[in-house]
Parts: sequence; C-alpha cells; structure tokens
Amino acid sequence: MIQKDSDRNPKLKLISSLLLLSLIILIFQQKSQPELVEKYYSNWIYPQIRSGLQFIFNPIPFSLGDLLYLLLSIAIIISIFKFLKLFFFQKRRLDGAIIGLNMIISLELLILVFYLFWGLNYFRLSAVERLKLTGPEYSNEELYKVTTILIDSANSIRSKINPEQWPQTEHELYNASAIAIKNLPPPYNAAVYPIPKTKNSLLSPLLDYFGTAGYFNPFTGEAQINSGMPIYLKPFVACHEAAHSMGYGAEDEANFIGFISASGSDNPMLRYSAYYLAAQEFMFETGRLDTLVFQTLKSRISESFLADLNNERAYWEEYRGMTRKFSNIFYDNYLKANKQPDGMKSYNRMIILTMAYYKKKGMLKPLN
Repeated sequence: MIQKDSDRNPKLKLISSLLLLSLIILIFQQKSQPELVEKYYSNWIYPQIRSGLQFIFNPIPFSLGDLLYLLLSIAIIISIFKFLKLFFFQKRRLDGAIIGLNMIISLELLILVFYLFWGLNYFRLSAVERLKLTGPEYSNEELYKVTTILIDSANSIRSKINPEQWPQTEHELYNASAIAIKNLPPPYNAAVYPIPKTKNSLLSPLLDYFGTAGYFNPFTGEAQINSGMPIYLKPFVACHEAAHSMGYGAEDEANFIGFISASGSDNPMLRYSAYYLAAQEFMFETGRLDTLVFQTLKSRISESFLADLNNERAYWEEYRGMTRKFSNIFYDNYLKANKQPDGMKSYNRMIILTMAYYKKKGMLKPLN
C-alpha cells in the first residue's frame, strides 16, 4: 500500500490539528451566547440532525451506538500501543509522532462531531428561561410538603402493583415511555420529530461497574438502558434519555422532563418509576436541611417502597469499586466543562425545576 506524502507529513498534520483546535475553542466560546445557540442551533439545526439520525437508527433493533463505542475503544488501545512501540521502543520518532498526531486529530474530529450532532445543547438557554418557570425561591416548608406528596404518591401507586411480579415487559415499558414523552404538553414538548427507540445496551455489564443506569448516544441518537438494573428504574431512565434527545442537555433538566412525562402517564409503572426516583432526590435534600424532618418523612415510606429501595441499593453495591470512582471523576469534570458547574450534583438540581413546576401548576396534591 502506497502512502501519500501528506499522510507522513507531521507539519501538515500539526497544522490540521491546530485548525481543528481553533474550531473547538470557537464552539466553547458559544457558552456566552445562549440566545444564539437557542435560536439557530437548538431550534433550527439540531432538529434536522436529530430527525436524520432517528430515520437511520430507529429501525435497527440493537444498539449500534454500543458497537461504535466498542470499536472506537479498541482502535484507541491499538493506536496507543503502536505509538508507544514506535516512539519509545523502536525509536522511530517520526512514525510515532505521526500516529500521535493522527490520534489527536481523530479526537478533535470526534469532539467537533459530538457538539455539532448534540453537544451544543449544553450551551442553550436554561429550562427555567425556556419554560417560563419561576426562579429557585421556595421555602423549606414547601419542599417538605412536596416531598410528602412524592412519597405518598409512590406508596399509593406501589400498593396497586403486584408485589410478586412486575406486570409489564421491558418492550411495553419502553413503548409507554415514548408515548409519555410524545404526550408532554406545551411548552415542555420540545420534540416535534421522532423519539429515539429505547434499546437495552449491549454493554450493560460494563455500565453496572460504572454505576450507569443509561445514556444517550449523540452520534447515533439512540437511548441506551442498562438491562440488568431493577425494572422499576427503567421507565424513568428511558424518559430521561429521551429528554436528552429532545435537546435537554443538562442532567437536572433531563431528570425534570423525565419526571413530569412519566408521572403524567396513565401507565402505573411509569408513574411509580417517576415518583420513586423523585422522592429519593427530595429526601436527600430534606436530609441535608433537617435530619428530624427527614426521619419523620422516612417513616412514611411503605414497606413495598422501602423494599424496592433496599433492592436497588444492594444491586449497585454489588458492582461498587475503583471503576466507578474513576468514571465518577471523569463524568463530574465532563459536566463541569459543559456549563454544569455542579458536576455530578447537577442530577440533584431537578428539585429547583420540580418545585417551580409544582408551584406554577398548583399541583400540591398527590397524583395517584
């Protein structure tokens, strides 16, 4: 095989790398232009990209995005091995430098495709602004009241579900989750294009060790679910990942949309999944503010609800280890780099949006 001179020209590759880096820097400067991102990208460019991805990948029954990541990981490992071998052991500095520059250019291209296909949604206007929700002001008493509503709602719905066997298959729950997202009322229904087909991840055993319930693949537009986790977590996670596909980039916003879509469904499994997750988030915040109130609210949790909490905790504990610690550090910094300064704590900030939603709608009563 004959190589072109440009393939072995490190200066040309260095120039290409610097040009790509300049484009990446230009993209990150859009953090300070949320109105422009909102108008031109999130509401014009992204829907077209998103629609195209759904047209291509929705009909595929398995997770092609998982295979893409797997092949990419193998390619990275092989490239690193070749670089080390050539540059340090065989002393072929030029060949090693070319492989190193190729790796850098490939990484830069991946970053650019990521932000073009979806990532710029991180820099759009916040959901508080887009959805005309009130600010974060709420009293502790209002927080405790909504926490009570969430617990009582979860208790009530759980009592009507057969404790011996969950009544629906994954396929039925994923379809119901897609319907719940499509039925979101204005202004929350940002998706006027197809909802991604929710798929069980082929990498679910690996996701267990990362402590990951699911993820949205921006390169294929697929919503991936960890197939091994308890089934009552899956409807909310499916709605959460679908919310990402709708352009809700921030984790607290995806959690919020996941909650209001699943809790508004006529499917009891979706409603339970929504209240189950939301009650935990609100209980965590309550415990941070007042341990006595936390204990009082904890005593309201039914035996079935508590059993599900213990079952989930035991499931994740089985896979806890160094892999999760490293993945949490990586993802925490990833979120901070993408306009979510609270990092992993961004997941918990759904409380602000949920409180504003409850206050705006006057929904201070259980939804059974």
